[in-house]
Amino acid sequence: STSAHDYIAALRHGEDIKGPLTGLIVNGQADDAALEVLGRELAVADPEVSEMLVYLLVDLGLQTDPLTPKGTEVLRDQRIIAILAGPGLSRADLGQYAAIDVLRKLVTQQDLARHEDAIVKALLDAPSEDAFLLVAKVKPVKEKVLVEQLARSPEWKEVEAAKIARAALGAKEIEDKYLAVADAATDGEELADALGPLALMGTLRSLKAIAAHLRTPMTIVVPRVHEKSVRLNVLAALLYNFPDQPVLYPNNIFSEEDYRAAERFCTDTLGVTYTTPPPPFLKYRGFPSF
Repeated sequence: STSAHDYIAALRHGEDIKGPLTGLIVNGQADDAALEVLGRELAVADPEVSEMLVYLLVDLGLQTDPLTPKGTEVLRDQRIIAILAGPGLSRADLGQYAAIDVLRKLVTQQDLARHEDAIVKALLDAPSEDAFLLVAKVKPVKEKVLVEQLARSPEWKEVEAAKIARAALGAKEIEDKYLAVADAATDGEELADALGPLALMGTLRSLKAIAAHLRTPMTIVVPRVHEKSVRLNVLAALLYNFPDQPVLYPNNIFSEEDYRAAERFCTDTLGVTYTTPPPPFLKYRGFPSF
């Protein structure tokens, strides 16, 4: 806890914290006493400090996670998640904004669901697009009606994040429109753009639709720079919902067998099967600079 106080003092003085957080770790795990100190400070710190505390907690969680050396970026320490969803969401400030961002991007739906009440309360108390997207990932059951009412309100009904939240909570007519856009895509950029909202919805139907494109031959060409396989965009859309799966990380793709490993995950988890031949292996292909 002494080290935790030292880190807090450094953040209050505007210092950058770099390098391993060894002073906060005991036996390879975040120290309980340090987490208690950091959590208490997060609840009362100035906005700028609270934001940096969120990132410090995330760094601590990633540094101590056994999946990090496997190329993942997932937050699984339940104590840290509880701090971010508790004190981290308690005030509408920079800390809350940062906590919402990392919770929705780095935590699985199953782990977020344990904090459904606090996450929905943060949305209702201080509505924002990112808060709607976090609720979309959580897919709350108890407060579904309240979320729906807010999403349908005049202020939010035309905002895409609110529509995504409604689709995630079961508004199939909205989800249908986004699925149709993906089905109608005729080039790589259109398909890549269409996958984003489906990933944010994260329903089983949307995830199956995303995974079905894992053998797409479409590419995105940046003239005179490179050509990129849209299969990487498919993986990125999937890992938003499964950040604890190393096989879905584009940086872990080195051969066609790596794509196949991702396919096996989709088959086992989502029930998607692949019958068409895969396209020639591609991640990025650079163009000559002359």
